[in-house]
Amino acid sequence: MKLILLTQLALAVQGFIAPITPSGKVMGRNGRVPSQRLENSHLQVLPSAATSLIAGSIAGAVGVGAAYPLDTIKTHQQIKEDSCSEIDYVLSPTGEISIVACQEKGMFKSISDIWNTSGIAGFYGGVQTSMAGQAIIKATAFSVNAAAISDGFDLIYAAAIAGFVTAFLAVPVDRIKVLMQTNSFASEYDCFNAVVDKEGLKGLMLTGLVPTLFREVPAYTLYFYLYGMMMSSAGDMFGSIAPAISGAVSGALCVVPVHPVDVVKTVVQHSATEWQEVVQNIYEGQGLEGFWEGLLPRMGRAAVNHSITFAVYEALMHNWQTI
Repeated sequence: MKLILLTQLALAVQGFIAPITPSGKVMGRNGRVPSQRLENSHLQVLPSAATSLIAGSIAGAVGVGAAYPLDTIKTHQQIKEDSCSEIDYVLSPTGEISIVACQEKGMFKSISDIWNTSGIAGFYGGVQTSMAGQAIIKATAFSVNAAAISDGFDLIYAAAIAGFVTAFLAVPVDRIKVLMQTNSFASEYDCFNAVVDKEGLKGLMLTGLVPTLFREVPAYTLYFYLYGMMMSSAGDMFGSIAPAISGAVSGALCVVPVHPVDVVKTVVQHSATEWQEVVQNIYEGQGLEGFWEGLLPRMGRAAVNHSITFAVYEALMHNWQTI
């Protein structure tokens, strides 16, 4: 199982390093488009498959792990910090939400609360599930995107299809992640059992699906487009660090327009409440500002994750190929 996950993660990172332009071509590492078409690009990676597997696995793990504390801070802010609303979680299909007055708390107060409550471990609740799940999600996203383009779809439609497919994989992974970040489960396994026992597989697989779809489809569409455009123009300017810079910028920017949906999704998966009720409660409790909680740490998480993944992968591949 571990070998499968590592292989999928390597494929995902390879997908990042060889982005597809709107015309259906594969870009090189310097941001330029080589002469080969997409359908022949696999010939270039076969000789270094083993090296790519190891480098991709290490780079992906380092990227997700390094950015995970920011994701935990984001989740805490969206649930109760700096929103003047507090979620009382009840592990049942209906759930309960009570909105109570509270003092406003910023990102640094959230960091302090997590540290004082759980120490350094509090920033990494659910990290194992997230790392394993994202390996599968990213591999699926890039393979679906490539398959759609090879079938004649342009980049925008291909990316949207990839986002739609990966949304169904992201729901159970995010459900466990959110609950581990905001509850006192001993392990991901205990969290999984608690959800399945109380809500069944439906509660694990479908809670938050609607907002996840409305998040993943536009986010992946914007991400693929921004990254492709930046790589095509930043290669000559930034050279070997172009993938890191392009990934950081496009990753940070693509989360902004869908952030209100991410706030709703987080609360839905935390409270097991219908998304319509969550939207109403957030608006009544804080107005439109409530839909933008946790934006800064989320942008930071996306930038750090993609930047480190690309930088580590390129450095390892360069060093190993010169041995």
